[in-house]
Amino acid sequence: MKNSWAARAVLFAEIAIVLVTSFGLIVNTYHSRQQFALLEQVRSEQRSLEDRWAKLLLEESAFSSPSRVERIARSELKMYLPSLDDIKDIKELNGKR
Repeated sequence: MKNSWAARAVLFAEIAIVLVTSFGLIVNTYHSRQQFALLEQVRSEQRSLEDRWAKLLLEESAFSSPSRVERIARSELKMYLPSLDDIKDIKELNGKR
């Protein structure tokens, strides 16, 4: 009878270990899939941000082109290239003091 009880205890212990291990495996697989889905979402966001960055760089180069800057300076800011009469030599100005 003692051997029968010991055999049952070992059997129940083995079943418990198998169940706990199986449950741990299921939980681990679930977390792994969650992390993989999150990784894919972050990678997708990264690709989207890289595309946006490329567009912004292109836009920046278009807005900062010398011809555009000059056109806006002339039309909106009423700027012009100074004539030779408007240009003063700093050395001359310092000498007149």
